[in-house]
Amino acid sequence: MNLYFIRHAQPDYEHDTITETGHVQAAALADYLADLKVDELYHSSMGRAGVTAGYLAEKWNIKATPIDWARELKWGKGTGDANDNRSPWTIKDRVIQEKHAYPEGENWRNLPELKGDFLIEEYDLHCKALDDFLSEHGYVRQGQLYKAVEPNDKTVVIVCHGGVISALVSYLTGVPFFQYMSHMGVDLTAVTKFHFRGEKDVLEPAQLIYVNSQAHLGVK
Repeated sequence: MNLYFIRHAQPDYEHDTITETGHVQAAALADYLADLKVDELYHSSMGRAGVTAGYLAEKWNIKATPIDWARELKWGKGTGDANDNRSPWTIKDRVIQEKHAYPEGENWRNLPELKGDFLIEEYDLHCKALDDFLSEHGYVRQGQLYKAVEPNDKTVVIVCHGGVISALVSYLTGVPFFQYMSHMGVDLTAVTKFHFRGEKDVLEPAQLIYVNSQAHLGVK
């Protein structure tokens, strides 16, 4: 099974949609992926993801289904403002600048800067939701691997957000969240692809094929 995560186009946060530039980006994305044979298309319940997914749905002539668990992460006081001084990106930068090192592995959860923050609970909630979703599609997590209970060759696309994609990709690859945020960005309309392989009842890791591609926007 192939699983694609796609970030929404340039957002108009005030109206929960996308900007004029965002419409151009979404159209370019849909044109670039026009020949991709997609079985299922999902998007988060937030408007900017739904509008972006609409371009893909029209191009592929399939239904775009909203799923609430793919909404953006909440952090800090729950505002989800990427420019807030409690955003995971801001905290990550501050921790690295002050300590000159990343927290090791999952120790980012114990940072004093995250005490009382929504982020840890949200990270776990979204990762569990992803595992439930993958289980429904035939791949059941055991440790860091996935058991192919019902292997298939479906192509599934989820249009969502930078924070939640960072969380889910870090979870699937075993790369600690803070390291992922530092070195593997999630740009507007960028595409990340995973492949789930294995014969029936065989355990395999989720294979990352590529990350954060903006080839449709001419970024090589």
